[in-house]
Amino acid sequence: MMNSPNVVFGSALAIITLGYLLKSFGFIKTSDGKAISNFLMHTTFPALVFTTMIKVDLRAELIWMPIICAVFGSISSILGFLIFKKEDPAYRGILTMGSAGYNLGLFAYPLIEGVWGWEGLTYAIMFDLGNSFINFIVNYGMGTYLSTKHQDKNPAKAIATKVLTLPPFQAMVLGLACNLAMIHIPAIPLDVIETISKGNKPMVLLLMGIYFSVRLPKKSFQKVFQVLTIRYVLGLSVGLTLYYLLPFSDTYRNMLLICLILPAGMTLITYSDEFDFDTGIAAALVNFSMLISFTLMWLLVGIFHMSTV
Repeated sequence: MMNSPNVVFGSALAIITLGYLLKSFGFIKTSDGKAISNFLMHTTFPALVFTTMIKVDLRAELIWMPIICAVFGSISSILGFLIFKKEDPAYRGILTMGSAGYNLGLFAYPLIEGVWGWEGLTYAIMFDLGNSFINFIVNYGMGTYLSTKHQDKNPAKAIATKVLTLPPFQAMVLGLACNLAMIHIPAIPLDVIETISKGNKPMVLLLMGIYFSVRLPKKSFQKVFQVLTIRYVLGLSVGLTLYYLLPFSDTYRNMLLICLILPAGMTLITYSDEFDFDTGIAAALVNFSMLISFTLMWLLVGIFHMSTV
């Protein structure tokens, strides 16, 4: 069921603001965000993915979502790698990783669910499958290659472990398997899972407010601006081109355009810690891109009349 976009984005902004105020007045610390994020990744997020996957009408066109994401993300990463080749290694690593990869689970899912319902989530989750390839294979591989630490003697094994042990990924595979095999989920466990999944939206929006910050050293602003320019110029250009050229449904093309302008993934901060990159730039990229993407999503939904309400 679709809701008024202004109501969805307005209420989301109110909840995000609440999270920010709770942090600002000391009721919650930014460090608490990591625990909340970990909780979501192991409960509400996989529950939401599973309940969506068992309902999805599997069609051939869906396979293009992860393919488009993986190809576009790989090209963005290579461009970042080339554009920032003269930067210091510590900067080059974080700027290259920041050029690709998206934040769907801890940013877009609540907004997409509010405007397009589970049909929109279906496309977003399929896009996120390709996004997992970018975040956990391309970006992690780039980080390993550009890091001066090179602690991991077997990065391929580390990457495979990261992906295969992700609860949302496991939920996606399990949900698709149940869907394909037409396995009936008993009422009680299904109701429990669906109840848990409903907690994802408010928790994620609060978490966005807790994490949000616009502090950035002046010397880093130019570098952050360069990465954001790459992300949004490419995202909008490719997204609008596909929006007008692809022979798919309106919702499909809407979701693809929206997904291509989403913010940088939270893994950027985790990787910057692991590889000794500049975590200040990583946090700034995540936060500024969240602000830009939230505004762009609201504008695009209005400009292209993406809701039937």
